[in-house]
Amino acid sequence: MEYYNASKIRSVRLKTGKSRESIGRHPWILDTSLVESVSPPRLGEQVDVLGGDGKWIGRGLFHPESRIRVRLYAWDPSDWISNELFDRRVAQALRLRRQILLKTPNSDSFRWINSEGDHLSGLIVDSFAGHLVIQITAAVILPFLDRIISQLVEELQPKSILLNIDEKTAKSEAIEPQDRLIVGQLPSEPVSIRENGLTWKVDLRGGQKTGSYLDQRDNRLAAASWTPAGAKVLDICTYTGGFALTIAKHARSKGVPCESVVAVDSSAKALELAKLNAQENGIEDQVDWHQGDFFEELSARVDRQETHDMIVLDPPKLAGSRDKVPKALAAYHRLNYLAMRCLRPEGILVSCSCSGRVGRWEFLDVLLGAARRAQRDMQILEIRGASADHPVNIHCPETDYLKCVIARVL
Repeated sequence: MEYYNASKIRSVRLKTGKSRESIGRHPWILDTSLVESVSPPRLGEQVDVLGGDGKWIGRGLFHPESRIRVRLYAWDPSDWISNELFDRRVAQALRLRRQILLKTPNSDSFRWINSEGDHLSGLIVDSFAGHLVIQITAAVILPFLDRIISQLVEELQPKSILLNIDEKTAKSEAIEPQDRLIVGQLPSEPVSIRENGLTWKVDLRGGQKTGSYLDQRDNRLAAASWTPAGAKVLDICTYTGGFALTIAKHARSKGVPCESVVAVDSSAKALELAKLNAQENGIEDQVDWHQGDFFEELSARVDRQETHDMIVLDPPKLAGSRDKVPKALAAYHRLNYLAMRCLRPEGILVSCSCSGRVGRWEFLDVLLGAARRAQRDMQILEIRGASADHPVNIHCPETDYLKCVIARVL
């Protein structure tokens, strides 16, 4: 597919009723929001977006086949979308992470660039102990990628850079999927990283997202701080053991180890890596691993009248699109209801949702409905989000995707 750019900027117009006030500085213009053009711009062409009233809103890059038809990168008419603009945005993102590094001495892996959260829609860069994984989610950013990579190499001097475009993104953006090494050498074995005083093995090629869920780093530590002394802990959707191992390790370091920690996941491959993580940290005897469906595992425990002092729920994204939200809300309700049935009085519930389509108030409403159905009282102790290296763009609610509620169930 040929990319196009020109010095003269064409404009696209939003449908009647859409204005700067309604769009704000949101970085996405969807195909359904635009008036159809007789001669639409080409892939990567820089366009001005005009409201239904004809007033200038912003400047972005056009994609004729993507549902996100325009990705906005500039909100000042004097700004040109160029390598220089992206240079400034990347530098701005790196400065924030250097501040975070100073505050997080016990971790060596971070998200350096968080797409819309850093005003770089379509670009994600994670670092795992010096190995970078670049995830592209927008075709229009590809012409700028070589310059961005050069800047990352100069500033961060990474051991390697892996470029990833997953199958779903490739299909929606009409580009080829990729999973290739573009700088340095990648270890044949999973990479060891440090997080919250623990060592973790991360499979950069075979892992979910860009290798690991870095966004939950601070939430795992917060959950560990709320673990009751000598607790029976159940971690549902443990993936590679993030919550389970953090809780077990920190409980033991306080001199009051958990009575038991049971971790459940449906993926045999994830559980193998979780067991390896347990061995790396010398706590392989602290956690029991179970492969199974999270609903079935919780339902079986309800049937057995089995109870726990703490339950962690960290399911995968349940609402990838708006039409899936009702089904996702029903699933979150059932999951939390079953968990409350398994919690002892004054037990701690750590309930997470990474579905960006489900808002914070919707998720809290799910917890309310589940508590009513279970006939339990609940005290919310903390309402948390992603770690600070995943900043939220206030103009883009979708960046506030991760919810983590820590509550006491009476």
